[in-house]
Amino acid sequence: MDPLIIGVPKPARADDAPDTVPDGLADPAPEAKAESMASSRANNAVAGPVEFAAIDRPVAPTPASAPVAEAAAPVEPVGPVEPVEPAPRSEPSESTGPVALVELLDRDGQVRQTILVPAWPLRIGRALDNHVVLSDPHVAATHLSIERGEHALEFVVGATRNGVQIGSKRLRPGDANLLPVGAEPFELTIGRIRLRLRLPDQPLPAELPLASAAPLLQRLRPIVIAALVLTLALVFGTYLDTDPDGLGRAVGSMLLASIVGAAIWCSAWALLSKTFTRQAHFGWHLRVFLFASIALLAVGALPALLAFSLSWGWLSDFAFVGMYVVGAAALYFHLLAVEPAKHRLLRWVAATGAVVGIGLTLWFNQQRSDQLGDELYMNHLFPPVLRLARPVPSDRFVNGLTSLKATLDKKAKDTSGADDAGGRGDDE
Repeated sequence: MDPLIIGVPKPARADDAPDTVPDGLADPAPEAKAESMASSRANNAVAGPVEFAAIDRPVAPTPASAPVAEAAAPVEPVGPVEPVEPAPRSEPSESTGPVALVELLDRDGQVRQTILVPAWPLRIGRALDNHVVLSDPHVAATHLSIERGEHALEFVVGATRNGVQIGSKRLRPGDANLLPVGAEPFELTIGRIRLRLRLPDQPLPAELPLASAAPLLQRLRPIVIAALVLTLALVFGTYLDTDPDGLGRAVGSMLLASIVGAAIWCSAWALLSKTFTRQAHFGWHLRVFLFASIALLAVGALPALLAFSLSWGWLSDFAFVGMYVVGAAALYFHLLAVEPAKHRLLRWVAATGAVVGIGLTLWFNQQRSDQLGDELYMNHLFPPVLRLARPVPSDRFVNGLTSLKATLDKKAKDTSGADDAGGRGDDE
């Protein structure tokens, strides 16, 4: 009897038993096992192998006195294992978001503060129980209440002295008005504060490109191209109007005057933009100046060319109309960098300036030459190859001058102008 395994019956190892013990922890051969157990008393305990077998297989731990083979044997299930059904998935609850968004705008249309509206009705005023509290002495305690309908918003003005401005519509105190919900947000003016009311079902405008995010070459390309076109046009005009001897000096003076004038003009507008919007926008004003200058050159040259080619003298007579139109457009785009939020007002300012300028020019022409046109006769000469109208026979041209005989005779008999001139000469 082996003294190291007293009280522990020696189990019979089956050759066909599955090897479920990790490598290095299996039972050694009988001879090797006896030598190993005789060399160290610690091998008398089998807790180590059983513990590792339990880790390898999720079975209940066996007693320390149990043989290794029994601990490593697979455990038969007691009964049939019922499949466990997964718990039913709970549907996510619909989250109720804000019903509207109120944006507080500054004078140039930039958003300074946003306020989420949790529910209708929306109350705006100076009292603390409103959804939107405005610290403006020109706002009443409960100034405005807004209720959402199916396809419209109901605006109810409270007890206030100043009323509410909604876009171009003015609501007086106590008024209740239904305004349909469109694609554009509602812009409100309450007291001296501008608000914008946005609804979730209104579409968002497209994202605007950021000028500073574009590559430098892409930003400078239109400016460089416009500057080259304008320079070539000015040089060509100077070449046509100047003798060859003084051409170099004339071109240099023209370029210097153009550069200095453009710098002063664009710097003045940039200073104005910096004052009102805290951004200079010098590149914007430079582009407006260059494109407006090219348009002015084109408007000054094309009517005369078309009048010569087609015998339409009225085109050159009223070429100043195009000048005022181009000037009004340039004024609009310059002002757009100063007041970017007032597009409609700026359009009216530009259109009014053009109409006033054209009207004054027509009046001065009538007072000066008794006609609305700017020229007494068509005095622009171009190469004959550009002439598209049919030539007029000489006899027809002479016959057409007979209508001027009465006017010329009247001018010849009118001696009041000559007498005044003679009287002034005698006095001198």
